[in-house]
Amino acid sequence: MALLISVKLGKNGTIKLRLLLDTNVIIDFLKQKKAAFDLSSLFLQHDCFISVIVKLELLKYPAITSDEENTIHKFLQLVPIVPINAAIEGETIALSRSTKLKLPDAIIGATAVVYGAELVTNDPHFLKCQYEKLRFRSITGE
Repeated sequence: MALLISVKLGKNGTIKLRLLLDTNVIIDFLKQKKAAFDLSSLFLQHDCFISVIVKLELLKYPAITSDEENTIHKFLQLVPIVPINAAIEGETIALSRSTKLKLPDAIIGATAVVYGAELVTNDPHFLKCQYEKLRFRSITGE
């Protein structure tokens, strides 16, 4: 299984990292919680994207208001969304077998691995995860 890794340089020659954003970080950002205050700076400094699973998680709540849904849709227009492919399926199986992550989290983690990205999350399940290929970044630890 090949990892899809590319490095881009910013305007000042700095390396732009690939960052996969987890659902909890986006929700905190959209609710303007202090913990996610610098998410917009991550977008300026790095290549950020989300898994299709994150999109589904953002929109799944039955009690979501129309204003909240509109805000989420506006956000989704700004960020690339990666679909599940065969490489992600394979990595999801490996990740699920070696950790206690639930399937949606395993797919998100596998997406980060396949695309050579750091997973930006505050989810304690991820932060405790012991999977050698998966790298994390907590938004509060920036």
